[in-house]
Amino acid sequence: MSAAAPQYAFADPFKHQYIPPIRSLMPYAMRPGTISLAGGYPAQELFDLEGLGEASNQVLTRLGACLQYSNIDGQASLRHELARLSAQRGIQCDPDTELAVTGGSQQAMALLARVMLQPGDCVIIENPAFPNSVNAMSYTGATVHTVPSGPHGIDVDALDELAARVKPKIVSVVASFSNPCGATLAREQRVRLLELAVKHRFLIVEDDPYGELRFAGELVPPIAALAEGEARNWAVYISSMSKTMAPALRIGWLVAPAAVRRRCVSAKAADDMASPAWIQEIVAQYLANDRYAVHVPRIREAYGKRCDAMAQALERDMAGHIEFVKPEGGMFFWARLTGDIDATRLLPHAIEKEVVYVPGKAFYADVAGADLHAMRMSFATMNEEQIALGIQRLGLALRACEAGEPVSVTLPE
Repeated sequence: MSAAAPQYAFADPFKHQYIPPIRSLMPYAMRPGTISLAGGYPAQELFDLEGLGEASNQVLTRLGACLQYSNIDGQASLRHELARLSAQRGIQCDPDTELAVTGGSQQAMALLARVMLQPGDCVIIENPAFPNSVNAMSYTGATVHTVPSGPHGIDVDALDELAARVKPKIVSVVASFSNPCGATLAREQRVRLLELAVKHRFLIVEDDPYGELRFAGELVPPIAALAEGEARNWAVYISSMSKTMAPALRIGWLVAPAAVRRRCVSAKAADDMASPAWIQEIVAQYLANDRYAVHVPRIREAYGKRCDAMAQALERDMAGHIEFVKPEGGMFFWARLTGDIDATRLLPHAIEKEVVYVPGKAFYADVAGADLHAMRMSFATMNEEQIALGIQRLGLALRACEAGEPVSVTLPE
């Protein structure tokens, strides 16, 4: 007879374990023959193995110096290279007082949340949004409020009204090619966000993992690049190498006012002591070799072709049944079924037709405001032929669902 499970006194944010809805889709997405439009991964075949190998071999010649504890705020070589990269994006910063290396942009988000938020505080985030960003905020015990967002980005007027009422310490946005909506905020909206940050005294935190993946439209500078005068005190920028170089590197960075940055470094010391020096030096060497400047245009071109392929396939095989705004960059389509069938009801039929996507409701922190007909589809990991076949299968799945055909797949609610 087994003993009763112990009743642990978990902290409030962890009393009910959060299981990402996408996790339940992974067994289906990994089936041989299935076309997965679900994941948010970059294309593995586009990794610059040659360039990373060259940088790694160069670092190996000084390996002994890379095996000690690193500076908590990051190796000096990488901080200076990331400051140079940030400057190319229009963000001028001091690599020694305003920039810190993090374990991907997700750790940067978590550090900012930890140093700014506590129970009783408020934070505002887009709805829908990347669930792990929401969790980084909510795990502090702060109250997470949401503002409607969509293919054209966050509703800035609604943000102004909500901020006046709840007095947030942080407002978090993905201004370029957001996950899941693929949205890009116009320059005027970005300037307005800075004005609201000054007006309401909140940190505007821009998460920018996709900004360099623009393959159409006009370049819009990051929010922090537009910050002038007092607004510079309220603008924080975080980014990552995960979508442009490789996720396994776990290298991100934040650019923040010195007082905020210092406290994030203290929080990181309690977290992991430092990101691995060896990996940091490889990334720094890769940047110094100027391989990044050659590599990024190559993946932009590939993703642009894949985006075109998805748009064409949706127009061909789902015409009259789906609506979308074609993104100008990034990795995602945010599409909406126009009939009676919603994205959750369609999904088991799609799985049986060997294509997988993520129902849009998985990205809503405020479930009451969820668009049940929305779906997120990634075009990054599949080539043009696979994308075309996947959308063709999706059309077949919709017809099977409309006809009420039985399915054997049962998904958790």
